[in-house]
Amino acid sequence: MGDVLAGAATGVIRGRNDVPPRFRPPAPPRHFVGRDAELDAIRSGVTLLHGAGGAGKTALALKWLWERGSGDQLHVDLGAHDLGRVLRAFGLGADPGEEQAVFRGLVTRRQFTLLLDNADSAEQVTPLLPASGTVLVTSRSELDLPRAHAVEVGPLTDDGRLGRLLDLSYVELPERQARLYRLCAWEADAFGVPVAAAIAGESECDVEDALDDLVEKSLLTEVGDDAFRFHDLVRAHARAKRYQ
Repeated sequence: MGDVLAGAATGVIRGRNDVPPRFRPPAPPRHFVGRDAELDAIRSGVTLLHGAGGAGKTALALKWLWERGSGDQLHVDLGAHDLGRVLRAFGLGADPGEEQAVFRGLVTRRQFTLLLDNADSAEQVTPLLPASGTVLVTSRSELDLPRAHAVEVGPLTDDGRLGRLLDLSYVELPERQARLYRLCAWEADAFGVPVAAAIAGESECDVEDALDDLVEKSLLTEVGDDAFRFHDLVRAHARAKRYQ
């Protein structure tokens, strides 16, 4: 295992400041307000940020990394990135049964601050946690992770800045998403893709992509499989846009 990490057998660990671009944390959203308490709650070691889809967990993690993180930072989207692909990007190779151990060794050796994004289960995350260092994990569930400090990311409350944030986010929406945002806000409770498609008069495929984009921008909350709901303050904002 030591030979693998040193690169003698399967690859060479590169020098610092050369994290492959696709695994570097992106900049946080330009329009980010609130979450001061949640930012302060993130600490060294393992921090789990959990909450509903669209609550802003990834945005919060990126904001913390951008402002308070240190050293090289590695972002692994567990919903999209294959672990073998991550290792190969660093010039490392491993048999499937050794990938998790090689990954832990890479993170420890390079002293990465690690963001494990969109985790589904503790079983998915636990084998990837290094013995030391700072790790942020985002998940829709409150995972039972060893040594983890859990921070719930709930809906934003209006402290006087939310309305401005929503205005800034809204004006940057493509027209399809903006129209869907305005129309679906008149649904009083959770709704699915078929309902949204009927409201918009568009195909379910197109509408599903637009809804996912609204969730990504924290303008809509995903509350189940293909089920969505507006936060009350966001719903009021969207309804007002229909008359402007």
